[in-house]
Amino acid sequence: MSGEGTDRSGSAGAHGRRYRSLDGLRGVAALSVVLYHSLLVVPAVSVLYVERTDPAPLTPEWWLFRTPFRLMMPGHEAVLIFFVLSGFVLTLPLLTHRQNPRSILAYYARRILRLYIPVWGAVAFALVLAVAVPRDPSTGGSWLATHVAPTFSAVWHDLVLVLGTSNLDSPLWSLTWEVWFSLLLPVMYLLLRVARVHDWWLGGIALLIALSAIARFPAVIDALPQSWLTGGMLQYLPVFGIGMIIATRRDTIADLAARIRSWWPWIAGALLLLIAPSLVPTGPAYTPVAAALAAVSLVGVAGVVVVALESPARRALETRPVQWAGTRSFSIYLIHEPILVAAALLTGADAWVPWLFLALAAVPLILVAAEGFYRAIERPSMLLSQRVGRAIATSPPARPAHGAQDAPIRDATTEPVRAPRKRR
Repeated sequence: MSGEGTDRSGSAGAHGRRYRSLDGLRGVAALSVVLYHSLLVVPAVSVLYVERTDPAPLTPEWWLFRTPFRLMMPGHEAVLIFFVLSGFVLTLPLLTHRQNPRSILAYYARRILRLYIPVWGAVAFALVLAVAVPRDPSTGGSWLATHVAPTFSAVWHDLVLVLGTSNLDSPLWSLTWEVWFSLLLPVMYLLLRVARVHDWWLGGIALLIALSAIARFPAVIDALPQSWLTGGMLQYLPVFGIGMIIATRRDTIADLAARIRSWWPWIAGALLLLIAPSLVPTGPAYTPVAAALAAVSLVGVAGVVVVALESPARRALETRPVQWAGTRSFSIYLIHEPILVAAALLTGADAWVPWLFLALAAVPLILVAAEGFYRAIERPSMLLSQRVGRAIATSPPARPAHGAQDAPIRDATTEPVRAPRKRR
């Protein structure tokens, strides 16, 4: 997609071409999560994550968490990028196709199959590894100790997702909110339309960022009914909403981007720095300062998605290796952590030097395993979801009124991201 975003005629979204740079961004985000979890195996790093303590100055942990090196491992922030991308790509078809009950039903069938089949495969994979390499909470650092022996309740929650997940395969926590957003997408889109957020889109994004940051205060969570569920929804569904608003103003953003082409290197650098709020120590408590940093981080997350859409950096995201990581990102994300945990428990390598050498072997193994998982489980589930969606969406022969198109909401969790066609 060369030329995307450089002018109105060539911007993505005009002619139904793929947003290949967003595929690449998804791959980079998945690999950053792998790197983040690789480092959490080291006790000196995991204690910073679990107990939120401050690293001693000039130690390796200090360099990782209190300098721009933190950008090498934006684990949580990478998940937020996934959420913005999901909001963006699942909203695009809603802008160009009129929805009816049949198309909505087809969307739910596609989406549920697309998410749950790979998740069930990942749970089975993690369970096999956990049985083959028994988990011992007394081994390793504080992060590794959170990975306990699986129970029936843990496996059941991981399979259902919507009621929370265990640490059998802890990255599944984000799939809880992917599922809830997928279920609520038609309602959220209707709310955006009723509120006419597209008319005050920057204010809408600012409002969602503020809501997500405020929802993390313990006092707010404790005041909510079913605090785990409602608190999580208030924190994470607005992040998906940011992607939805970006989708509704895709052309406006393309116009703005064309006017600031010479500023992109500076803008991209600034947004990357905003992503990593832990560069500023805040302590274990969630304070107003921590809330402000969380909001700043969301500004960076949303901005990075725009950079991937419009800036010259998208060319790097469209290269073949990054595109491979993008198409396999869901598989990488789902299976990497059980492999890391098993490798650490088998070898006992939890100090910096031995673990770094082991990670050099573990990470390539994860990529090979992800390729196998993609071919054996994820790709077939994708094809099945498409077939089922088409079968449900098939309507009796009839011409749509006024030339409108009835089509199922598309699923683009890790499929090629395509721009919608403009309506004339």
